[in-house]
Amino acid sequence: MNSTSISPLRWHLKKLARRLMILSSPFLRGLGHDRQSQIRVLTYHRFGYQPRDPFCVTPKDFEAQMAWLARHKRAVSLEQIERFLRGEIDLPSGSVLVTIDDGYQSVYDFALPILKKYKIPAVVFVTVSAIDHHEDAEPHLTWNQVRELASHVTVASHGWTHRSLGKISVEEMQVEVMRSRKMLEQKLGTPVTAFAYPFGTLADFSATTATVLQNSQYQYAFTSQHGAITERESPLNRFYLPRIKVEGGEGMWMFRLLVGGGLDHWRLIDQTLWKFQQSPDRPAV
Repeated sequence: MNSTSISPLRWHLKKLARRLMILSSPFLRGLGHDRQSQIRVLTYHRFGYQPRDPFCVTPKDFEAQMAWLARHKRAVSLEQIERFLRGEIDLPSGSVLVTIDDGYQSVYDFALPILKKYKIPAVVFVTVSAIDHHEDAEPHLTWNQVRELASHVTVASHGWTHRSLGKISVEEMQVEVMRSRKMLEQKLGTPVTAFAYPFGTLADFSATTATVLQNSQYQYAFTSQHGAITERESPLNRFYLPRIKVEGGEGMWMFRLLVGGGLDHWRLIDQTLWKFQQSPDRPAV
């Protein structure tokens, strides 16, 4: 397992902060924010049993979450999100898109059987150069596994080498986004329209990254900024789409509330403490 376990103190403080945010969300919404919010995009990373790793969700918890989405008919596909953003269709309030970043082996081993079981139309954003490479403690997907994933879910780009687009030159950005898209399209035979920014903090995307992605034939890009997608997203804002991270070690009551907007206001943390997320050895998020 590619462990990003944190200290017990940091773990408990982070869980306390997320619980407080969720429990205060009815008050924050009562101030008049986000009344037009409709759709939320959930972010997962790895699956397994690593203790105190916020990026790792147990298969048992993931199955309970997917079963809940299926039972309540909340899960939608990337294609539906795209059509919604273009104004072609309406989607029910509370609809959810499931996304998984990085492309680790546990996506194939644990997540895929559950997604298939509950017919959840997820998106897997893969770091393309890491496919078939196994330097990390947890191996990445193989191309054969990516092809099998692509027959059940959407596979899209998380860059070529998982570098922050906001910290490299325009020429390097073009390589990251073009090379990854072309390789995926060549190997899978399907168009790649969506990109998820590595890390996804305010330091990792900008008007320049949006322009590079748009010029590289992407239609949508997802950040790690919390919040909901609204029907009034402008064409440019489609390159800054928000997502909500699902963490390990949290109960179903928290999952149900974050799907309903309980962590939308975590974006206040995203927008004020983002510089503290810029350590050079930070894990893939």
